[in-house]
Amino acid sequence: MNDVKMLCDLALDDAPPLREAERVLAVAARAARTRDRVVAATAGLAGVTVAAALAAPALLPSRPQPPAPFVAVPAAQPAGSQVPSAAPVPSAQALPTHDRAVYDLLVAALPAGYTGRTQYPFAGPSTPAMRLDSPTGSALVVMSAHVVVSDGHGEGYLGAYLAQTSETVPPGGLCALPDAGRECRVVDVAGVPVVVWLEDHGDGDVIVARRYLQGGHFSVTAQRTVPVYPHDTATDRKPALDKAFITADQVAALAGNPAMLP
Repeated sequence: MNDVKMLCDLALDDAPPLREAERVLAVAARAARTRDRVVAATAGLAGVTVAAALAAPALLPSRPQPPAPFVAVPAAQPAGSQVPSAAPVPSAQALPTHDRAVYDLLVAALPAGYTGRTQYPFAGPSTPAMRLDSPTGSALVVMSAHVVVSDGHGEGYLGAYLAQTSETVPPGGLCALPDAGRECRVVDVAGVPVVVWLEDHGDGDVIVARRYLQGGHFSVTAQRTVPVYPHDTATDRKPALDKAFITADQVAALAGNPAMLP
């Protein structure tokens, strides 16, 4: 997607409304397929993509230990609670090419026994942001990264995106936000408040962790299945992972990791 017409086509798509996490990934999938056709003829793209995918993960001190099977996130704090931020709040700014660094951090967070590969081509300097409209307002997704997680038998998903919005935290706190799902709680990640909840997308729970920034938010999502959308045509999909590969607290730690931001 590299012109206004494509953005309009996406905005006017007559598919049924999606939850926010599904909506972001669905638009990313359609945008990626269009970008595939445009950039396939560009010399050297394959080499650049392979080099980026093989870049050594950095900035995380160590690989986490394999987590126990996922258990629904307990509501450890009252639904409307907040953790005061002990650090300056960054602005929601990032170049689309920051997706490569975020991808490396996501892959580095996978426990032993799991591997990751990029689900879509990496962004280029001129990759446009994607505008998303919903009943709660509009968002401009300026950067996104997508990892297909495999244990050799099944596949799951770990992804992240940075969105610019005009959304403000309501008086009731982060868990009072319209998007907050089940079992919402707020986690303190080294002084950074990260809100975590669960969403049911029909094929298993999706863990959503979000860090609010000045003018937007940074979100990380994880699930045991690879998201499938009506327009997808892939026929070689693998079954879902037998168990969750990451815990809600680990997803929150990724969302609150300062290295995720430029």
